[in-house]
Amino acid sequence: MSEVEEGDVSPKESAQVRGAAAARGGENREAAAAEAVGEAGGEEAAAAEAVDEAGGEEAAAESELEKAQAEAAENYDRYLRAAAELVNFRKRTLKMRSETREETVRDLLLQVAPLLDNMRRALSQETEDAAAVKQGVELIVNQFQSILKGYGLEEIEARGEPFDPNLHEAMMEVADSEHPPGTVLEEMEKGYMLRDKVVLPARVVVSKAGEAQPQDGEGEEERDG
Repeated sequence: MSEVEEGDVSPKESAQVRGAAAARGGENREAAAAEAVGEAGGEEAAAAEAVDEAGGEEAAAESELEKAQAEAAENYDRYLRAAAELVNFRKRTLKMRSETREETVRDLLLQVAPLLDNMRRALSQETEDAAAVKQGVELIVNQFQSILKGYGLEEIEARGEPFDPNLHEAMMEVADSEHPPGTVLEEMEKGYMLRDKVVLPARVVVSKAGEAQPQDGEGEEERDG
């Protein structure tokens, strides 16, 4: 057998080289597989994290919805209570007004009853004394006015006052040279105020500019003179 030349590789060494190469290839494949597994695990972890985040957002949304529904129910309950209280308040107010009106009318009738008795007594008197009759009527009128004042009803002063459309209602105008235009000359009907509020304006006769009309007979006397 001839000697192995320098640089030649024996079969045994060649097998060792191939084995080493195969081992390195296996290691590379295992490393690649491990890397692939790691990547897959990372993707699974990322997917799991995304699922957890989505679940947390869904839970937060459900919590907010439940909170909003609870607030809506509470607000609706408060609305029903407020509506019921308003209805009850209106009923109480109407009842109180009705009771107050009844008490006022009752009190007024109790005060007017003696006045009616005085009028009946005056009518039952048989007398020809006009002065006594007038005095009795004046007493009754004063008594009635006193009753009205007790309820805040006051007469509106009109005669001799400047015409005020807020207090007076002009029924006619009369030329008058003794008074400034717009002066109330006569009251046809009394006016009344209830606690500074006009309930019935006074119906009046008002003066206007111009010469006064002559009374009956005055013109004839002047012509005769």
